[in-house]
This record gives sequence, C-alpha cells and structure tokens, in this order.
Amino acid sequence: MLDNLSYRHKTPLAMSLVIVVTAAVVAAALVWQGYRQARANFISHTQTLGKTLARTVRPALLHDDVWQAYEILLTPLENPSDSGRVLILLDARGQVFASSAPRRFAVLDDFMRDTDDLALAWQLRQRSDWRQHVLEGASGRYLYILTPVLAEDGTLQGRLVQRYDQVLFGPRLNEVATGTIYAALAALVLLLPVGWLAGKRLAEPLSHLADCLGRVGKELPDTIRCEFPHGRDEIGQLAERFQGMVEELRSKQALEKHLAHSDRLAAIGRLSAGIAHEINNPLGGMLNAISNYRRRGGADHNTEKTLALIERGLQQIRETVSALLVEAKLESRALTTNDLEDVRTLIAANIQKKFIGLEWRNEVTQPLPLPSAQIRQILLNLLLNAAQASPEHGQVVCAIGLTEDGLQLMVGNAGAEIPERRRQHLFEPYFGEGEVHGLGLWVTYQLVDQLHGAISVQSIPGFTRFTVSLPLESSRET
Repeated sequence: MLDNLSYRHKTPLAMSLVIVVTAAVVAAALVWQGYRQARANFISHTQTLGKTLARTVRPALLHDDVWQAYEILLTPLENPSDSGRVLILLDARGQVFASSAPRRFAVLDDFMRDTDDLALAWQLRQRSDWRQHVLEGASGRYLYILTPVLAEDGTLQGRLVQRYDQVLFGPRLNEVATGTIYAALAALVLLLPVGWLAGKRLAEPLSHLADCLGRVGKELPDTIRCEFPHGRDEIGQLAERFQGMVEELRSKQALEKHLAHSDRLAAIGRLSAGIAHEINNPLGGMLNAISNYRRRGGADHNTEKTLALIERGLQQIRETVSALLVEAKLESRALTTNDLEDVRTLIAANIQKKFIGLEWRNEVTQPLPLPSAQIRQILLNLLLNAAQASPEHGQVVCAIGLTEDGLQLMVGNAGAEIPERRRQHLFEPYFGEGEVHGLGLWVTYQLVDQLHGAISVQSIPGFTRFTVSLPLESSRET
C-alpha cells in the first residue's frame, strides 16, 4: 500500500514517523530510568528499615517473646491487613518466629518449604553469610529483603524477611510515565507540523514532476506546460530532461499528424475510386434490368411495390457510392414518409434477429425538400449501428421529427458506453479500440456534412444516442 502512496505524502509521513518514534524511544527511556530510580530508592529505604527492625526484634527473639516480636513487626505497617507488605521473623533454624500475616505464615512453619517461593527457599539455604540480600521470588512478583538478626557476640539468631509486592511500584511508575508522556506530547505538537511542512516542501518538486510525467501519453504534448525551479540538484536535472523530452514529442506529434493526414486522404481516395469502380458497373446493370421489366408491362401491384422498393434501395447504394466522393453532387428526389418507412422495413430483420424492441416515432407526414437517398442512408446506418451495439432483448429508439432548424433524427440504444477516446475518432474510417468499425459512421458523417447538418453523440453507461440535425433546402438557400 505504501508503494502506491505519493511522495508528497510519503516524505512528510516518514519525517513525522521519525519524530514520533524518536519521541517514543526517549519517553520510554525516561520512564524506564525513572522506574529504576524509584525501585532503587525503595530498596534502599527498605534495607534501612530492615536493619533497624533487625536490631529492634533482637531482644524479643532472644527472650522468645512472640507477642513483642509481632507488635514490632506491625509498627512500620500502615495497614496490617495489606498483603502487599509482609514482615516475617525467622529463627536460626528457618522456622517462622513471628509475622505480620500470621494466617499466611504461622508460627513454627518451615519457611524453607513454602511451595510458593521454592526459588527463594533454595537461595536461603545457599546464603551461609550474614550479609543483607535483595532477592526475587520464583514468579518475579515479590521482592524480598533478607536481613540477618545478630546477637551481641555476632552469632546468627535469625533472619528478618521483608516481602513486598512489586505492584507497589505502580503508582510511582504511573507518575513518572504521565509526566514523561505529557512532555513528549508537547514536543510532538511543536515538532510534527514543522516536520510535515519540511517534508512536503522537499517532496513538492518531485511530486510535480511525477504529475507532469503522468500527463505524457494521456494529453497532447502541446497542452503539457510544467514549470520547475532552477537548480543543479537531482530534481533540477530530471526537470531539464523532461522539458527536452516534451519538446521532442511535440515535434514528433506534428510530423505524425501531417503524415497521418496525408496517408488518410490517400487511402480514402483509393478506397473511393475502388468502390465506385466495383459497384457502379453492376449497379447500372440492375437498374437497367428493372427499367426494361417495367417497359414490358404486366406487373401486378405487389410486384410493382417490390420493384419500387428494390429500385429505391439500388438508388440509395448509388448515392452511398457518391457520398464516398466528397465533391459528389446531391441529386435525389424529395424525402417522403414512405422513404422513412422503407428504412423501418429494412432494419426489421436485424431487430428481430437479436430480439430487440424498436420504439419508432415518425412525425414526418409531408414531403420534405431533402434528398431522400441520403436521408435514408443516414438513418439506416445509425439504426444498423444501434442494433449491433444493443444487447439481446435490449431496446432501440428512433425518433424523427421537425424542429425550428429543420429535420432531426435521433437514434438511441441500450448498449455499453462508448469511451471518450473512441468517441473522438468515431467518424473516421476503420478506426476502433478492441473492435474495428467500418465505413458506416464515416459515410454518415460525409452525408451529414454535405447536407450542411450536424451530428452529435451522447454516451453514458446503459444508453448511447446519436442526434442528426439537417436544415431544409429552403432554409439553406436563404
């Protein structure tokens, strides 16, 4: 996840993290040092207390006065029932002589056999000297101060055992930790904004360079304008190389655009000549055949209707061929409602094949001063594309009507969204991303352009709409 994070955020975060970790380490060291100091002070105090009590209980131990020893052991305790502090007086044999917790450590109990403190009992057996010792129990919970009780002649009369629960160090530890944490937080409040701003300032030129590099390939080189501070550091050198690269791309793009335009015009010219040669000859023969058949007469009504439909279709093909030649003249009869209904008949097979619903709205009721063949070809191409793009059981909408500006054709389908990059090249021949489309939209664009009209595309997820607006011949002449 951090690999995908921008350096404009990563660098300030890294500096902030270093500040936080440093503050945490320093705070932890101070807390630990405070805890060790508090523990050392506590042990020193208890050792002094142990030596004092050892001298005090010596007469009671010498005269076998358990009650006096018991009262002496209770004297330094604020709360005798507090199990955190226990004082135990052992005789020379290691048996309990008296304790501040008689229920836990009863008189004459063998302290050496205490199952809770086997490690301590083992250490007691090993201590043959008469010095004062600081020991920990097996669990590490209790701290023991062992002080020898010596007679006047220096012989060992017994041992005073002070047992302290190390939980007693908690309040002091909390006190030290609280003060240290407050000091660390105050330092972080001051240092974090400074570190964040410093890191952001360091990473800003690199982030700006990365943004500019990301625009290469997505935007035209002519639109890429990036300013960088002058310098000879690594960022300055990268910025200089980037500017040189963009200049080279601009020169290359201008050359490619010129070559592509020339190649496209040449290809269209060859394509148009080839189509005109291959289609016009057989097309003329079929039209002549229909004319000869009519001159012989004898055709019934249905046959004549079929011949009329075929003739209009062949004439439409001829006009399509003419549309490939941009300079071709538009010569066709006026558009009628039958011409538009013919398109509905021609598209019916494609619609039924994919079980697509067709919503047809034709508001044209009178002939219009527009070339019928070209209009039929425009509408048929748009409907064929809509049927092809629409999924099975989808919906195709066709609305034909008049506006203040002239005739308007709208064809929509419930297919997938057309990407923006592909929309920019929709009306170029044989261009596509993923799938290549043919001449249909290019021919449509040429026809609309010759009629001084306009074509637009709106595409969102789930619906795509082509709208053609064509001025009437009367309005064009004015």
